[in-house]
Amino acid sequence: MLKIAHFSDIHFSKITFNPKKLLSKRAIGVLNLILVRKKQYKENQLFLLHNLFKNLNINNLIVSGDITSTSLEVEFSIAKKFFEKFENIEKHIVPGNHDKYTKTAHKENRFYKFFEYSEDIFSNLLKNDKIEVKILNDKWYYIGLDTCLNTSLFACSGLFSIEIENKLKNILEKIPKDKNIILSNHYPVFNNGNKSKILLRKEVLEEIIKNNKNIKVILHGHTHKRSVEKFSENGYMISSGCVSHKKNGSFNILEILNDECKISTYIFLKGNWEKFSEKNINL
Repeated sequence: MLKIAHFSDIHFSKITFNPKKLLSKRAIGVLNLILVRKKQYKENQLFLLHNLFKNLNINNLIVSGDITSTSLEVEFSIAKKFFEKFENIEKHIVPGNHDKYTKTAHKENRFYKFFEYSEDIFSNLLKNDKIEVKILNDKWYYIGLDTCLNTSLFACSGLFSIEIENKLKNILEKIPKDKNIILSNHYPVFNNGNKSKILLRKEVLEEIIKNNKNIKVILHGHTHKRSVEKFSENGYMISSGCVSHKKNGSFNILEILNDECKISTYIFLKGNWEKFSEKNINL
């Protein structure tokens, strides 16, 4: 059985007053941290996950982006130490828009720089080609997409580029049609949100998914909202919400056996992670 923990939007954060680091979009992000995010998000609850996942026998961890808040080096350092504590768990992580928050962070490939020696987290494919594929077991494959960009001051959209499109089509041709696929991307695919916040060219990705019925699960973040949405007869798009939110922190565990999946949602309640709900779906 696959026992997958899925969470997103961790937003490790550090407030900086270094003028050199504030000559960018980060100035907006730091102001937001001071006024809003530092009050709404707590990191302490995250460090309870290591023992919990061990006790629950989680064998795979999928993270759908926004590891940091403003792409500061110190935020990535905290994140690296955090992920290193998940022992004996296969880790699959894609970046979010906050992980490429500034032009410098995007240009330096900072998201990958801090994990470049962690081959269990990132493959060279994701770093160089913005897409990776991994075999989870004899029935299931994982595909991760890096569709994030450095955007203007008040935008946070992503792009399913032509290059990623062609590479995804090539990968899908090589995966046997009797194998099922979990696709992870920071942005939701099937939605009609604000154009400054959505995945651009998502209609192209939607068409690819519709033409490949073995894509059964799409995991995403970005919205900070829990959801399980059906996009085909046996396909579901799932968001675990925001794992670090003080009042609404949550993550999902997917227990997959063949074509059956149980989704358990955990929320942070009174100082502990507690199971909140269960949902059984057929894939």
